[in-house]
Amino acid sequence: MKNILKITLLSAIVAFFVGCETGELELLVSPNDVTIDNADPNFVLNDIQLTFNGIVSGYSAPSRAITRQVNQFDTYNNAVSETTLQGEWAQSYQMFANIDLLGGINETQAETGGVPYHLGVAQIIEAYAYMLLVDYVGNVPFTEANLPSEFPNPMVDSGAEVYAAQLALLDEAIANLNLGDAQNSPTPEDLYHGDFDASNWIALANTLKIRANLNTGNAAGITAALSGNIIDTNEEDFQFLYGTVANSPESRHPFFTGNYLAAGAGQYMSNNFLDLLNAGFEDETGAPFEETDGPQDPRLRYYMYRQSSSAPSGSNLPCAGNPRYDYCYVGNLYWGRDHADDEGIPNDAFLRTAYGIYPGGGAFDDDSFQQTPSTDNLGGEGIQPIYLASFTHFALAEAALTLGTPGNPGDLMELGIRRSMNKVRDFAGSLDNGPFEMTDADINAYVARVRAEFNSASTADKIDIVAREFYLAAWGNGTEPYNLYRRTGAPDLQSPVIAAGPFPRAFRYPDTEIDGNPNIQQQPATTRVFWDNNPDNLD
Repeated sequence: MKNILKITLLSAIVAFFVGCETGELELLVSPNDVTIDNADPNFVLNDIQLTFNGIVSGYSAPSRAITRQVNQFDTYNNAVSETTLQGEWAQSYQMFANIDLLGGINETQAETGGVPYHLGVAQIIEAYAYMLLVDYVGNVPFTEANLPSEFPNPMVDSGAEVYAAQLALLDEAIANLNLGDAQNSPTPEDLYHGDFDASNWIALANTLKIRANLNTGNAAGITAALSGNIIDTNEEDFQFLYGTVANSPESRHPFFTGNYLAAGAGQYMSNNFLDLLNAGFEDETGAPFEETDGPQDPRLRYYMYRQSSSAPSGSNLPCAGNPRYDYCYVGNLYWGRDHADDEGIPNDAFLRTAYGIYPGGGAFDDDSFQQTPSTDNLGGEGIQPIYLASFTHFALAEAALTLGTPGNPGDLMELGIRRSMNKVRDFAGSLDNGPFEMTDADINAYVARVRAEFNSASTADKIDIVAREFYLAAWGNGTEPYNLYRRTGAPDLQSPVIAAGPFPRAFRYPDTEIDGNPNIQQQPATTRVFWDNNPDNLD
């Protein structure tokens, strides 16, 4: 995987000079000032790409908790507060300013062909980032945004209007990428695919159209997007590539730095997610989980790493005996937590289940039961799975079921499962997984079991099965499960084990924005974004 250390401090300097006022320094001419005339489009785009990954990571973290991928500690108000999206909001609008700068560079260099590849990539990122803002908070500043002299307190635009504008921007981006091909334009560095290829970004643009139109229930928009190149193979996956360097700058995956360093595992996995992976459950007789109770998901040892060869007990199992817990301990040596479990935290950082080899570049679970810092691992060379080929196929399966778009939903779901399984299996590379490595037979057995379940299910249950498989394949990405859950009410997830309050249908505006802009009023977390028409009482 590409090592992001190739990006120098100069890319960060771009953001500094774009985002700050110079005050009295404007009386001087500094060679360090970044302007349209002297800015390097490569450094500007690198900063945009890095910033976008930070934004995606920021959205994903609380979303993984509220959708039960990892443990949510305490109430939804604790998970989704007025400070949760402060960084993501500020970074988004700073990034939009840099994209405007890149547009200016393209215009200035028009006589020599401009930088249409750079601009096309940046426009796709802008469209994605604005859609994410709408997905999370609803109505946001758009037409008056980043125009402080004209609109010091920008008004919000409706989420529907912002979405529509981004679909148009995606067409502009595709045109610029095609223009770059026609003009043999200078190519940018690609921090998401490795080597730059305009077709990968065009596939992302068309796939974002599918994503947007699935949220809004627009079958015609999905069908139209299918006429172009989309992300349907793993080679086209949109993912940020992390490295193994520990400093100057830190390039390792956050899952790795939060689990494989001196402090041990810093987060609990969700018992609900572990149960869906078939890590453990009670059979009909109430006996503890045994391997013979059912086949485990072939991705389990890649997703999760067990540090302890003993089951939790005593002070390490504070939920024991409490009837409000559905799981407390799921079995098979997986140490997790129930949804919203707010019990005390014992000294178990070197005992609890940690992130595995996928997607954070950690260790494969080969029954060695070592503490994470002592494992044979990938050193943090992981990925941020933002939008993968498996996601596309699950989305199209859902659309075929709910909107009547082209394709057989069962076949599309199967493609999604197989894309996910193969991606996870290939992730380990040359690392020896011993007898526990996923095999073709494992994948085929899993697919056959899900297809049999799907073929005998009602339409409503089919949607739930597709949603469950999408949810499991999305491990490491909290945003798509959050949208999926609000869009379909599926999969069926564990209810909070405490009175956690209403499920957040949207996040709150950052308090920094509320305090500084009188034209934006705070909203409760029960507010629904414009495309959320799901009547289900989510919890």
